[in-house]
Amino acid sequence: MFKKLLSVVFLFFFSFLFSQDNEVVTDEFPVFPICKLVPVKNQSICFNETLSEHIEKYFIFPDSAKDIGLQSVVNVFFEIDINGKVDKLFAKSSIVGVEFKDAESLRIANAVFEEAAMKIFDQLPVMKPGKINGIVSPRPFRIPVTYRLESQNFDPNDIFTLDSIDWAPLFPKAVDVTPETSISLFKENIDFYVKKYLKYPKTHSKDSDQVIVFLELIIENDGNIFEITSFGDEEYRVQAEKVIKKIPSLEPALKNDYPVAISYSFPVVFNKK
Repeated sequence: MFKKLLSVVFLFFFSFLFSQDNEVVTDEFPVFPICKLVPVKNQSICFNETLSEHIEKYFIFPDSAKDIGLQSVVNVFFEIDINGKVDKLFAKSSIVGVEFKDAESLRIANAVFEEAAMKIFDQLPVMKPGKINGIVSPRPFRIPVTYRLESQNFDPNDIFTLDSIDWAPLFPKAVDVTPETSISLFKENIDFYVKKYLKYPKTHSKDSDQVIVFLELIIENDGNIFEITSFGDEEYRVQAEKVIKKIPSLEPALKNDYPVAISYSFPVVFNKK
């Protein structure tokens, strides 16, 4: 399964963080002033489109970073509070395509991007606050903002396969990795998590000694797993997906030193002991 990720002008990817449970939840988005006459059922669309326009308007690539060829994916976190204002704003930059040997230099470089990204969202207007089950509630967001240099000969909105990228996603604490070994190391780490955490379902409908579930992962251009698609019997799929959810945030895949999203498909084998 290949598809476009949700994209915004200037190649931004963003997602919203909401708590979920088994109860039915009625959810109303914060409302931009320009969206106040839009019907409630269309507010989420108006919010997304208006936020996209706001990012485009206020996006500035820091000159100090551009001059030395730095690129970054910055995760910006904030809330729209019960008064409709931006609150708890902070950012986390991940420099891509460059290795810093000096920790202080890396901190300064990341801070340049973080400051630029936070300025975008610090200028959001006061909104009508969102509601959950009819009660005014703060709304948390995580929005990755991508700072890339205009030197790519491919569409960064695409989802790439492992054999079409330069660097596979790297697990934390990976050392002495080369582009050539990154793909095999990525696969080995996936296998490690499967072997370590995979459990046979307590209740199962299959009598065979071996059951296979196929998984496809979409790993975002910020290194987080964006989507898990599984094929097979439900009780086995649930167990396989639990393993994947234990995988930590990764360093993103790179193509031409630019962070990209990838798709990776593989089988998960359940063997009775």
